[in-house]
Amino acid sequence: MLTRSFRLVWFGQVLSQGGTRLYQIALLWWLLEQMPASSRGLAAGAFLVVGVLPSLTLVGYIGRVISRVPSRTVMLRAEAVAFLAVSSLLVLGDPPVWSVYVVGLVLACCQAFFDPTLMKALPELVSPADVPRAVSYGSSTQPVANFAGAAFGAVLLASVGFEGAVAVNALTYLISVLCLLLARFASVPGVPGERGMWAFLGTLPGVKPVMLVFAGINFFSTPTVLVLPLYTKSVLGAGAGSLALLESAVWLGLICGALLAPRIPVRGSITSFGAVCVALFGVFLAVPGVVVSLPVYVVALALSGFCLGVCNVKFMTLFQQVVPAAAKGRFFAALTAVLSFTYPVAFLSFGVFGDLLGAQVLVLAQGAGLLVLGAVLARVREPVPALG
Repeated sequence: MLTRSFRLVWFGQVLSQGGTRLYQIALLWWLLEQMPASSRGLAAGAFLVVGVLPSLTLVGYIGRVISRVPSRTVMLRAEAVAFLAVSSLLVLGDPPVWSVYVVGLVLACCQAFFDPTLMKALPELVSPADVPRAVSYGSSTQPVANFAGAAFGAVLLASVGFEGAVAVNALTYLISVLCLLLARFASVPGVPGERGMWAFLGTLPGVKPVMLVFAGINFFSTPTVLVLPLYTKSVLGAGAGSLALLESAVWLGLICGALLAPRIPVRGSITSFGAVCVALFGVFLAVPGVVVSLPVYVVALALSGFCLGVCNVKFMTLFQQVVPAAAKGRFFAALTAVLSFTYPVAFLSFGVFGDLLGAQVLVLAQGAGLLVLGAVLARVREPVPALG
């Protein structure tokens, strides 16, 4: 059984990230309604770009901070600042468009500190034998949160509006702060580390090629959050309820994949196993480019999410095993940055091409790109622990 402290942190994160996803759904739908059809994709893409800038531009500083400062302190500060930022929208009442982007940037900064710290902190919350299970639950945090946000987002948006979604998000951040205050973290020594990020990753055998492939995978997979509302509105001709159903299918698949991953055996290398998962992920993601049907899209998204959830847990468990404990803070900050550096280009590119070519072409492009990257991953060697 995982420890009480881990359960507290996990529960707080499910709530706070679920509240954030609810807020993002409400905001993206509001943007789509406010903007003319010719610029909806660009406007939504620009908002999503804001969400990844901090993890890219502050990676060195983030790595140093979470290597030197206790994990709980970093996480508490991030959640407290996020609570204040979201609460400011309630004070503004009917916020202007620019304020929503500013708050989005602040929340992204908080998340850029929190996410790698949470992965670093897993061995501080559970015993070494329980780390694989902790990774499984930790990897399910975002899918569970996003599933809850997607499932209830449309209902709340229809009943209480954008302000209600903001209020719920602020409350979830506050509960997360209380959970962190009640949790106990073991003390793990950190290392300052003065090397640059790329040189630091070079000390971890076999890690850089895997991370680069996954950066490419993220380029094609992450814009799904942008493609879904465009596809729902322009291809299916449906409303927020259908969007919530599609979002829920993705996250439900990810949850199942993440929680069942420890029970799925791996024959051969993790990279070969991951290559199959990525290829299947691409196939399922491309289905709605050929078949226009809401039920078919729901099933395809659930299956694609399952494949991605399994793959994520297998590789995060591998990284926990091969990265020295003292270097985990810098590593997970670097991992976040490397996986995110394609986000701005991906969001803007898919947004612009979505306006020009349509959402059906976008899902086919996603599938083709993931199939190619699956083939590349099959040829990459599995990372191994550093000597000494």
